[in-house]
Amino acid sequence: MSERENRTPERSSGRARHVFGVIGKVFGTILLVCFLTALIFTCLFALYFKNDLSQQVDFSIEGFSLDQTSVIYYEDPKTGQDVVLQKLYGGANRTWVQYEDLPKNLIHACIAIEDKRFIDHQGVDWLTTMKACVGMFFGNGSAGGSTITQQLIKNITGNKEITVRRKLVEIFTALEFEKDHTKEEIMELYLNIIALGENCSGVQSASQVYFGKNVEELDLAECASLIGITNNPSIYDPYINPEKNKERQEIILYQMLDQGYINQQQYDAAVAEELVFRNTSGERNTDGSEEYYSYFEDQVIRDVVSDLCEKTGYEYDIVYKMIMTGGYLIYSTYDPDVQAVVDKVYQDLSNIPNTASSQQLQSAIVVCDNKTGDVIAMAGGVGEKEGSLTWNRATQSYLSPGSTIKPVSIYAPALELGLISPASVYDDTPYSFTDDSYWPKNSDSTYRGLVTINEAMCQSLNTVPVKLAAEMTPEYCYTFAKDKMGLSTLVSDYVTASGAVLSDANLAPMAMGGLTNGVTVRAMTAAYATFANEGVYREARTYTKVVDASGQVVLDNTQSSHVAMKDMTAWYINDMLENTVAYGTGTAAQLSGMTVAGKTGTTTSDFDRWFAGYTPYYTAVVWCGYDDPEEVVLTDSTTNPAIVLWKKVMEQVHDGLADKPFARPTNVVECTVCSESGLLPTDACYADPRGNCVIQMQLSLYDVPTQSCNVHKMVDICKESDHVANEYCALVEGNETYEVGLLDLVRAFPLRGIVVLDQAYVLSSVQVPAGYYPAVSPDVDAISVECYIHDEDDLPEDEEEDKQMSDWISDLLGGRDQSGSENDGWSDHSGMDTANP
Repeated sequence: MSERENRTPERSSGRARHVFGVIGKVFGTILLVCFLTALIFTCLFALYFKNDLSQQVDFSIEGFSLDQTSVIYYEDPKTGQDVVLQKLYGGANRTWVQYEDLPKNLIHACIAIEDKRFIDHQGVDWLTTMKACVGMFFGNGSAGGSTITQQLIKNITGNKEITVRRKLVEIFTALEFEKDHTKEEIMELYLNIIALGENCSGVQSASQVYFGKNVEELDLAECASLIGITNNPSIYDPYINPEKNKERQEIILYQMLDQGYINQQQYDAAVAEELVFRNTSGERNTDGSEEYYSYFEDQVIRDVVSDLCEKTGYEYDIVYKMIMTGGYLIYSTYDPDVQAVVDKVYQDLSNIPNTASSQQLQSAIVVCDNKTGDVIAMAGGVGEKEGSLTWNRATQSYLSPGSTIKPVSIYAPALELGLISPASVYDDTPYSFTDDSYWPKNSDSTYRGLVTINEAMCQSLNTVPVKLAAEMTPEYCYTFAKDKMGLSTLVSDYVTASGAVLSDANLAPMAMGGLTNGVTVRAMTAAYATFANEGVYREARTYTKVVDASGQVVLDNTQSSHVAMKDMTAWYINDMLENTVAYGTGTAAQLSGMTVAGKTGTTTSDFDRWFAGYTPYYTAVVWCGYDDPEEVVLTDSTTNPAIVLWKKVMEQVHDGLADKPFARPTNVVECTVCSESGLLPTDACYADPRGNCVIQMQLSLYDVPTQSCNVHKMVDICKESDHVANEYCALVEGNETYEVGLLDLVRAFPLRGIVVLDQAYVLSSVQVPAGYYPAVSPDVDAISVECYIHDEDDLPEDEEEDKQMSDWISDLLGGRDQSGSENDGWSDHSGMDTANP
């Protein structure tokens, strides 16, 4: 054999070793890369868990103190001591069931169908979790895998999003949770909070709804049927799908048999048993022993639950159970004396104005103490209350406020900007025009002409607020009302079911109160209390703090507040709303011997009637209307029913209180102005034939006008005709003329026939622009019309010759205007905004 042949096996062996060496290196490299990747991933995950997930794993059920009584307190205004207002949990109202009272069959049914390794695992069933992960990988999103502990956490937190992040948080939370809680505690919590259809939360309420008995009385078949609902209440609700519920019940019974919780005989008997469903949850006590929470107590509960939801991130129903069973001490802002008056008025239907409707006229009221800004009394409806936590029209109903919004969204921001003072004058005339109509109209369908801001407020005019909103922009008004005055339910971009986009940041909603969603009576009360509080907005609280069973403060409801406006702005509003009650639309709200300010409100077609009124002591806002909206037609009075109820409450609340004024800034002075210009009066102002155009007003020193009236003009009046004298009147033998002050302004519109009340005192000789039409006077024979009974024929012969010579000389000089310029008849006064000092 040759040498070459002898070397062949050796060389082949060397090649093989080389190949295996290369493969080994590659494989080793891959393993190293995998190891390093896993190590990096582990480190990154640990970092992620430490910095992100761990913060979300902070989960506690300290509020579930299991069957302890929570109590609402109030401070006695006379002694300052805390007094029990209401105990929230106890006796026949209990819905929480302790573990030892839960049927064993119910517990076993739950474990058998929901989490068969519940007793053994530490919060997470890794086998089912891995199966769920594989299912998700292959696109099966309903693979499940959550243990009872995980479901409990998900139900309490309300976090049900389908993401890897949420699942990881849930897993780690469950592991941590089981370190500190027994299986019995977990099962008790789970069965007391699970959703079981028909608005049931927990097995006790569900047992009453479906079987008409307490949960400890349920037999095996009923336990399996009840647990079967929780998988999907909309499918397995026995009132909706009794066949589906029966199928689910038998599946559960089989699992109980298979897992050794029951024997064959028990299984067969339970399957054969006919289920009888009977709802007794709505039955009332017939012995009269049941006592419902008041509207105020209802709202305290709702506010506390809402705030605790925000703090903990838990579901509303879960937190509600915490409050009802956790032994909390809730300190409310309740005033027993004021609430007693409200209840006396609102629960007696004879106090409610009669209407032509078949519906009961409804009403709501909220009263705030101006010293604190807190809610001290309320009613969410009329008549006897028929349940606890019923609908509260004072806090839950979103209502259109009508004209009560004007001080909040229009006059306050305009004053704050320095755009107006109460003496400023605007023209009460239409703002916009179409081919055959104009807008807005006032409630009495008349236009007054020149009015002060004070008069516009007192008479609740619509035109002036619209013009002010246009000047400020609706967006500014919207921002002021929402951010400064607390009307949080205003919307700027609301899409309806039909796709239409609505916004409150428009002229009509801001100036006239026709809002997209509306506001609550409570929110309007807080807004009006801001005026009484010198411009500082304060949250209208119903409670101050909540303490848990261990004495720890879990909610410190420190009142939020901010400066909404200058004190001068608030005082201007107070002064004008005092005038509204003194001689405007709110005269029926006057209280004997007490300073009152207030504003009425009416919505389209008289569906809603409002009165927002306040004294230096209290602010109260009242709404009246129907649950099914219709026109409020009174049969025994013409007085706004909201004022009637407001006065019945506030008269008693203020009985024995001394009158005092609203806080007044130091730089307020009294001055005299012309009501037609808002400027200093001239002789022409005093000579206005109406005789009331020079008025006294209280203004800031900085708002006192320095210019004289530029609207009134002295005009000769023919004594015989009582019209503006023509060129002949003074020359007629035996006739005289006298001077008055008339309005020298142009008021013209693109449409004919718009009647303005003060047009009778506007000089008719002023020309209007082409394409426009002058306003119409309601009096065709007004004083401003030029005299038509005297002409050239009435002059003596020599005076007639002198007149002819004067006319000839005037023509010779080249025109009627001796100043040498033509007069086009257009003055500087548009009448839209004649003065803004």
